[in-house]
Amino acid sequence: MINIFYNTDEARLRALWRIMITTILVISLVVAWALFFQTQFWITLGLGFIVPLILWVVSKWIERRHFHEFGLFTNRVWIRDFIGGCIMAAFVMTGILLFLLSFGYAEITGTANLWETPSLITALFQSLLLMTAVSVWEEAYFRGYLITNIREGFHTKSINRKTATVIAIILSSIIFGFAHSGNPNASLFAVINIILAGVVFAFPYIKTKSLGISVGMHLSWNYFQGVVFGMPVSGLHMSESFAETKLSGSDLITGGHFGPEGGAAGFFGLLMLAAVCHLYLALFYKK
Repeated sequence: MINIFYNTDEARLRALWRIMITTILVISLVVAWALFFQTQFWITLGLGFIVPLILWVVSKWIERRHFHEFGLFTNRVWIRDFIGGCIMAAFVMTGILLFLLSFGYAEITGTANLWETPSLITALFQSLLLMTAVSVWEEAYFRGYLITNIREGFHTKSINRKTATVIAIILSSIIFGFAHSGNPNASLFAVINIILAGVVFAFPYIKTKSLGISVGMHLSWNYFQGVVFGMPVSGLHMSESFAETKLSGSDLITGGHFGPEGGAAGFFGLLMLAAVCHLYLALFYKK
């Protein structure tokens, strides 16, 4: 008789229960952290440390695996991939803005003079810290952790590893999308695009077994969209940005108050990002 709770062959809990325990730990510690600090800056920054810390703990005591299997580690290749991911997403987001400007869906209403307002440099750096924290914890949990465990849970005698991987990518991306469904001005189109973003970010992780590219793309996409170009990021408006961009016209194209990733501009931008990432992987990961 199969034990639905414990895998005797692997000497550990089955994937579903591991995921539930880890998720409860993450939520509990985040709530405790939020009650202690009670400021958005420190809550968000804390997530960038809390989630990897919990994954490190569960990797030893619950997962019975090496922490680096979740894609977080430090070496020259990881750093190269991180920088590559940043460049790719910056390139694509710039393309999205140029498209919106060219067809009258966006207007740059102002740019900041960093020399005249040095305090803005501090604000832009703080935004970089926050977005780095978000990128690290979301990629670590939704890609590194969930995909690894969901794939193992579905990998059985009747389901091969490749099929289990596809299932894991789809399910983790759906969870990622619905985790953002409560964001301000979220629409069905926005949730679909966030699900697509999850698939795009998962692609290099599966190929490289590393989150370097994924974290880089995630960070740079958000930072250039919200802090450099001054557009909403998943429904959130940055208090300080280098440029101010006003979106107008059909929300189906621009994403409206949710930002480009809530409309067709973001949809095609994500497809472009996937294509550019494919070229990068073909160049540096030929096998």
